[in-house]
Amino acid sequence: MPRSVTPTDRAIIRLLQQNSRASYAELSRKTGIPESTIRRRMERLQEIGVIEFSMVADPAKLGYQLRAVIGLKVDVRELEPIAATVREMEEVAFAAFVTGSFDIVIHVVVEHQEGLVSLLQRLAGIEGIRSTETFVMPWIIKPATDWVLPQTEYDMPQPRRKRGPEFDEEGNVVPRKRGRPRRNPAA
Repeated sequence: MPRSVTPTDRAIIRLLQQNSRASYAELSRKTGIPESTIRRRMERLQEIGVIEFSMVADPAKLGYQLRAVIGLKVDVRELEPIAATVREMEEVAFAAFVTGSFDIVIHVVVEHQEGLVSLLQRLAGIEGIRSTETFVMPWIIKPATDWVLPQTEYDMPQPRRKRGPEFDEEGNVVPRKRGRPRRNPAA
């Protein structure tokens, strides 16, 4: 796990994933961490790119009834220009270079079947795309926005380790000094 993300940060992230509109005060109440610390940590997590905030609209409620995943087989030598073209297509909600049967997988959102046919025709005209395979999604079982950071061993407080014995040059155990060190050893 990256050292820059602490168990406290992970707890804040989990709470934000459940309610991204939670106030600093609410996050403070739920974690027991001061508001100023919550604010500082959230700013740092945004600065280092661990979290970002965006608004997600439901395409179906806006009239975009058809979602599909399209697998693209491409000439990998043309990957960069193909990626640039796909990135600019408004219908494409997500695109990734992948391993397996396809080279690129895209998630598209269109209003209707005619929109999908039009998109497929445009894809066929892009130099370097050899073939496509379309998978219409009639039902989204779990949207990507439902992913929540899982709890791991990094979230659990680590027990303090007992210091092992110290040894001198000859390999003998050096007894530990007990108590607090004196402030003025010369006194």
